[in-house]
Amino acid sequence: MKTKLVIATVSVLVLGLAVAGAASAGAFVAIYRNALETTAQRSEILKMSGKECSRGGGKTTLMLTVGKLTEECAYKTPVVGTDLEIAVTGALSSATPPAVAKKAFLGLQMRAGGGSKLELRVFPVAKKAQIARVTEEGIKYLAIKKNIASLKEAKSVVLRLRVISGAGEAANTCKIGGYLAGELVVEAEDVACNELEGESTALSAGAPNNGVGVVASFAAIVVRTPVRF
Repeated sequence: MKTKLVIATVSVLVLGLAVAGAASAGAFVAIYRNALETTAQRSEILKMSGKECSRGGGKTTLMLTVGKLTEECAYKTPVVGTDLEIAVTGALSSATPPAVAKKAFLGLQMRAGGGSKLELRVFPVAKKAQIARVTEEGIKYLAIKKNIASLKEAKSVVLRLRVISGAGEAANTCKIGGYLAGELVVEAEDVACNELEGESTALSAGAPNNGVGVVASFAAIVVRTPVRF
């Protein structure tokens, strides 16, 4: 496992927890939290990709709007690494036109950068979720789940993406899990994930081919790292 953190106090926190034996083998411990409730907190989340993207408009959330000729807007957290878990509460705003909302997704990205990423895409209106591997060559859908019951009534949803590298003979692979409201709803194994050079973690919103008009709100980001003994 390789994980790099940009906040020194986070490393101290993880070390302290390990020494105290607070986490068991295979457990995950939070290394970054951001409620996105203040301007200062939201300023930690920086634009990573997207041609026409704007942010703002929410008093206690981060709101993203996808503009013209743009499929997706992604904003990164301060945490970088390869084996991590990122979670956020997301919702499509009512400002999103109905025709656009039907195909719109909320997303979480890991190992992002250099034109590639692993991504969980959740489509609230279409009631489906996807795990995708995106490179400069295009997009490959590693797993798709349709008719997700937890999306039928929810106005907002807690998304969580987990990526863990394999070991031994499976060292070049990784297991990817997509969770909604704490439930694993879609999972995949990527046999070439270590070819991805990016290490950013990010949240995103958009729609396939053209996401113009998508407006999404995000709150309560948490990034966790696995603790192994």
